[in-house]
Amino acid sequence: MIGRWLGVASLVGVAALGCTQPQADENSLRNSFAEQIATSSFVSNFAHEGDEFSFSGPDGEGGTVAWRVRIETSLVEPVDFNDDAPFTGRILSEWKKDGEVAQYLGNMTAIPKEFQDRGLAQECWANWIAAERRWDW
Repeated sequence: MIGRWLGVASLVGVAALGCTQPQADENSLRNSFAEQIATSSFVSNFAHEGDEFSFSGPDGEGGTVAWRVRIETSLVEPVDFNDDAPFTGRILSEWKKDGEVAQYLGNMTAIPKEFQDRGLAQECWANWIAAERRWDW
């Protein structure tokens, strides 16, 4: 009888975990960053291992190159007086194009425009959209 109740309790626990909603935390921010890259129409062969991603994508000069991106830091902070977007997230990452670091000089980036148009760069921000429980880049 006790074994049966433990089985039911385990099943309920698994079901509850499967229904959890995304939270505005660093884990969801990092996953959203990876998804923002992976779902880009101009990206192929996306692979994700921890905080490192590899893929093929535009080189900014009309060609395609091998990219490797590594998240260096992430930060989620509350935003005062904004119930619609109560958190902001920041990702700092290193981007390598064919093995060479894409330079970042102040507010200028060597990341192709296609990525920038999706809100991506070496330093980028996202807002947590509370009603949709997702990050917006």
